[in-house]
Amino acid sequence: MAVKTRLHRSELAVPGSNLRMLEKAPTAGADVVFLDLEDAVAPDDKDQARKNVIAALNDMDWSACSVAVRINGLDTHWCYRDIVDVMEFAGDKLDSILIPKVNRPDDVYFVATLMEQIEAAKKIQTSQHPCADRNSHGHGKY
Repeated sequence: MAVKTRLHRSELAVPGSNLRMLEKAPTAGADVVFLDLEDAVAPDDKDQARKNVIAALNDMDWSACSVAVRINGLDTHWCYRDIVDVMEFAGDKLDSILIPKVNRPDDVYFVATLMEQIEAAKKIQTSQHPCADRNSHGHGKY
């Protein structure tokens, strides 16, 4: 997982279905780019958008900014593929995953746990962030 120590002053949202915007995103000058698989993508385009985002993460130079992916909501059938596919095929290029429409702390815990399992299975190097310290109940301090 990429780690960048930089200010978070500007953030650019890029629809995963828009190839032209994906190509321009890494050099657009934003501190953070989030590649959107959720609201900016029509339902019929969700699967292709996920493939586009994975290709963009792997094929482009993201060293000038932090990069995140906004997954589809946990209450949709696209969510699990968003997390699993993005993490398994491009997790080492990703700084964070944005979780939309969180209803309770367990939603964040679910995504964090799944990410940790994929990182361990794929041997993706991560840096431990203070917010990720686990307490005795296994829940992160979010």
